[in-house]
Amino acid sequence: MRKIVNLLTATLVCLALLPGRALAQYENGSIVGTVHDGSGAVVSDATVKVTNMATGVVSTRQTSESGDYEVPALRVGQYNIEVSKEGFAPVRATDISVSVAARQRIDLTLKIGETSTTVEVSGVSLQVETDTSQRGQIVTQYQTAALPLVSRNYSDLIGLTTGVRQTTQSYSSTSNTGLVREGSFNVNGQRSIFNNFLLDGMDNNAYGESNQGFSNQIIQPAPDSIAQFQVVTNNETAEYGRASGAVVNVAFAQGGNQFHGRVYEFIRNTDLNATGFFRPPGGQKPAYNRNQFGGNFNGPIVKDHLFFFLDYEGFRQSRKQISSATLPTPNQLAGKFSRTVYDPYDQTSYAAGTSILNSPNISPAARTIAQLIAQQGPTSATVNNFTTLQRSNNRSDKGNLRLDWALNPKNSFFLRVSDLKQNATDFPIFGLPLDGGSNGDQRILDQQIALGYTRVIGSNQLLDARLGLSRTKAGKFSRSIGTNPGITFPGLPTDPLVAGGIPGIGISGFSALGRQTTNPQFQNPALLNPKVNYSWVVKNHSLKAGYEYQQVWMAVQDTNPLYGGFTFSGAYSRDYKDVTASNPLQAATSDNYVADFLWGASSAYSLSSYFVAHLRNRSQFAYLQDDWKVSPRLTLNIGLRYEYTTPYWEQKNQQANFDPTLAASNPLGAMVPVTATGNKYGYDPDRNDFAPRFGFAYAVDDKTAIRGGYGISFSHYDRAGSGNILAINPGAALFVTVTQAAPNAGGNAATYVPIDKGFPSSTLTFNPITANVTYIDGNRYRDSYVHNYYLDVQRSFAKNILFDVAYVGNHGLKLLQFGNYNQADPTVITNGKFTRPIPTYGDITIALHEAYSHYDALQLRYEQRMVAGLTLLNSFTWSHALDNAGASLEANTPSFQDYRNPAADYGQSEYNQPIVNTTSLVYELPFGRGRHYLNTGGIVNQVLGQWQVSAVNQVTSGFPYQINYNPPTANQVSGISASYRGSNLYRPNRVAGQVLNSLDKSKSTGTSLQYINLAAISLPTAVPTVNNVPVSPFGNMSRDPGRSPMYTTLNLAFNKRFDTPMERLKVEFRGELYNALNHTNFTQPGGSIASTSSGALTGGTITSTFDPRIVQFGAKVLF
Repeated sequence: MRKIVNLLTATLVCLALLPGRALAQYENGSIVGTVHDGSGAVVSDATVKVTNMATGVVSTRQTSESGDYEVPALRVGQYNIEVSKEGFAPVRATDISVSVAARQRIDLTLKIGETSTTVEVSGVSLQVETDTSQRGQIVTQYQTAALPLVSRNYSDLIGLTTGVRQTTQSYSSTSNTGLVREGSFNVNGQRSIFNNFLLDGMDNNAYGESNQGFSNQIIQPAPDSIAQFQVVTNNETAEYGRASGAVVNVAFAQGGNQFHGRVYEFIRNTDLNATGFFRPPGGQKPAYNRNQFGGNFNGPIVKDHLFFFLDYEGFRQSRKQISSATLPTPNQLAGKFSRTVYDPYDQTSYAAGTSILNSPNISPAARTIAQLIAQQGPTSATVNNFTTLQRSNNRSDKGNLRLDWALNPKNSFFLRVSDLKQNATDFPIFGLPLDGGSNGDQRILDQQIALGYTRVIGSNQLLDARLGLSRTKAGKFSRSIGTNPGITFPGLPTDPLVAGGIPGIGISGFSALGRQTTNPQFQNPALLNPKVNYSWVVKNHSLKAGYEYQQVWMAVQDTNPLYGGFTFSGAYSRDYKDVTASNPLQAATSDNYVADFLWGASSAYSLSSYFVAHLRNRSQFAYLQDDWKVSPRLTLNIGLRYEYTTPYWEQKNQQANFDPTLAASNPLGAMVPVTATGNKYGYDPDRNDFAPRFGFAYAVDDKTAIRGGYGISFSHYDRAGSGNILAINPGAALFVTVTQAAPNAGGNAATYVPIDKGFPSSTLTFNPITANVTYIDGNRYRDSYVHNYYLDVQRSFAKNILFDVAYVGNHGLKLLQFGNYNQADPTVITNGKFTRPIPTYGDITIALHEAYSHYDALQLRYEQRMVAGLTLLNSFTWSHALDNAGASLEANTPSFQDYRNPAADYGQSEYNQPIVNTTSLVYELPFGRGRHYLNTGGIVNQVLGQWQVSAVNQVTSGFPYQINYNPPTANQVSGISASYRGSNLYRPNRVAGQVLNSLDKSKSTGTSLQYINLAAISLPTAVPTVNNVPVSPFGNMSRDPGRSPMYTTLNLAFNKRFDTPMERLKVEFRGELYNALNHTNFTQPGGSIASTSSGALTGGTITSTFDPRIVQFGAKVLF
């Protein structure tokens, strides 16, 4: 590795010594062109002067022997160009628009004489791209300010780009009481974590291992504080890396020579919104009140040299959203069941309708919890029999200060300081102490400092250096902490940071009770990110080289359940004593699940130790890029990038990895600490991450370009919770699950710990059979990478009108997925149980980089800018995405059904939405002063003039969903809970000839709607048939077999600007309607299928929708 780094460093130094003209970019753009004379001959040594219209900063270059010029490192904005040479009349081009990381071509002609010429070039000029093969989309400040933003984040508009679909975690719905994940998009069928966010050229990605900051970015600038942003979706230059998805390159706004500012407020109110399809009890409208307010002020400190930009935004929101749950019925809570159940302590039978609460063995803790459940008022329905309005609050404050200093024509600097504080509360659905697994209080602090320095060396070279420092402190804390529920479970921790409330209770087929098992949890990542670019032009080669370093520090608490958890799966209340070959054991039903709970007979209990891991990792990136102008019509973009990222290490070397070769002979010694191997990572890093990039752009004529490209990109970061963190392993931390023994056939009593006895003192003593272990096989480890490729044709039909048609594809390899390395084998039965490959160990979560994906798409884009007052962008994608694993914390499918058969999971991806069509428009109505009609001032202009209408309309295929079931404990091949990485997601069988899902709104119960056709599903043989012998739980249904109803929404905005007696003071009033037509967009159905006492299947209902119509009003004062 050291030799590779030294070689790259030497290469950069040698390249830096070559003469040439600089070209550094980051978030800046450049103006390129060729100067001719009247005869068409090129003009060399002409002086090109480019002036920023806002700041007055001037950049000067000379044309080359071939008449070419390039003016790099220009901030996003408007520019004037003047070209002059002795013997020719000067020529000027005005109001040139420079975009983020884009090359704006302006070819000019000098004429003999003395009279200067001014060429009119529109500031919104849209051109075919003949100098770059990067595929993406520019979103201008005009669009950001005008278009309706449902969350008022600029990232809402990333979806205007072809190939982009929004993840379900980023949508607001009628049942989503927690924070939505901002900036979460799947680009060209890839995982959302594979995107790369840049702000002012600096890494702006959130590095929390389970994203408690609830954004994929560290800093989320207000829309009014962004100059422009670019989304690159394919064949990015070698300058960009770290991830294989989109590069979202954001340029923060800056001040100029004039003072400008604005203040604004946007409000949403319950009374203005629609109620929605599902209605809570009583039919009252869900409460929704929101205020978003702020402003910015910018201008000069020293004219032409030093400028500032200052902003602030506040956010206040209070919602009550419909939440449904499935609770035991009143009869079940009273101990009355529709089948005979059996006391697990003495096998006493209780006939149907006879209350088991008379049993002397009923758990006192369970009796008290059952009374709390009964107070919630569940109905006798078997599914979604409880509905309420669940409350949530959200408050944030954020601000930024940016300084730009043009010291002289050769040296410029900038400094930006950003701060965000956010506090949100997800209140319990059932109240305390019953809770219901709520997030509780969520606290977030994001801070960032960015520094930039640009140095012009001589007349032809330029150095651009950046330094960023970011940090996040984010976590969630149960509102049960510190409370006394009046129920005692011995063995629970007494630490005031953890203690309080009821442990997590999971009764199969019912909603979660008690505390959220992953709570409390926090992560506090910090990032140091220096980087440098150096670039120049040698004849017709634009060469660039660069180096970037990253250091991540992160404190993580993610051991769970810290306050314990119990699961109940009906293993104990069945008739074991009379099991024979002719009288097989009955299948467990919801009655057995509840009966087990009331008797306090948990099938498993879990507990973890409190541990804070202090993680570290480093990355080094280096690249070379050549943009070669082979001919006036053909440009080749050729690059090579090398990336090296270490695995995490722990500050105090408190990591351990599993060694399967020692498991049989020395089970305790199979957990090998890194101090014993001398490898602080626990396995060797991948040192082979060479990423070539190749692209071409061919200008068929002045209005047509053919472009294409191929490249390899690596992704080094996977947001996977604690699933691939070796510090959270026995030795430093313990996560224990004890699976309790069920009674044996013939009536032999079970041996288990009732819940009233809590957690034995030995629970948190390392026992390989009960401890959950994380394993990373160094021999199979490789960084994830993706082959990206595309071919497109661009055609300009008229000024500022562009059409683009493209084939886009990619192939992902070595993607992260989890499995249970010690999954029991259902084909090998020993002592009446499935046999584990390593009998001396229990569950072993293995983090695998062996998943794969494919994506193919037709992508069409039509764009026009300010043609007859209309700016229009339509992005259409017809695609097919396949994979055998989705991303952790994002997908329906966090784990394989069968770890030993990963190919069986290959199929429709979680991200597969075949049709996505997004249309956006901004239209300046043609009335009033300066417009086509009624071009006058006074009252006519005040009433009819300066109106603007904008809209975003989106139509997509539905969202894929998963179908699964929970087999009896005896038939399970893993003890890992379904909510944890490495678990097995059991799928049922598909019944041939039956339609899987259909939408019939008339079948709504008011709080739910049956969507999955249960007749299309059958459960695998769920119980032993002879002598209590278990059977395989794996069904034949494919991954993500169904799709929710189609999604369509129209967002509208109406904006009216008023002049005031003060010429520079303007007032705007704005009305916005989100989902303006109030179209009901259903969320995915619940895919968990269960069996009732009668054998009928339940599940497959839709209980929520995406937001109905929401109305927002706003006002801005601009000066």
